[in-house]
Amino acid sequence: GAVMRRAAAIVIGMCVLLAGCAASPDTTYTSDTVATLQTKVLSVTDAAASGDPESALARLDELQATLLDEFARGTVDQARFDSISAAIDLVRADLDLLISEQASDDETEPTPSNTDKPGKPDKPGKPGKDD
Repeated sequence: GAVMRRAAAIVIGMCVLLAGCAASPDTTYTSDTVATLQTKVLSVTDAAASGDPESALARLDELQATLLDEFARGTVDQARFDSISAAIDLVRADLDLLISEQASDDETEPTPSNTDKPGKPDKPGKPGKDD
């Protein structure tokens, strides 16, 4: 349903993120930076794929913090920073939507009742058994 389509969109967004984190001939973008960012992206993907969008959002926050740190240290240039940040924003929007859809689904699911079969009266005891 809609949740699976949203999860698929998140995975596609994560692929965009991974591509943005891929190595390039840019000398400021070291293999350590690439590995760090890709590891963070994979942790977001794992959490999203396991159906835990709240955890995926937390991992996404960690990714964004790492990206900001790498940018501040000069290991990520402005163009790559902007590209990865845009992908993070898209994935965040999808995760937020998925969380709100799950919350909405939780509110609309009927709660099970304690009666065995609603609408049927209890069977009275047979006369003579307790006498």
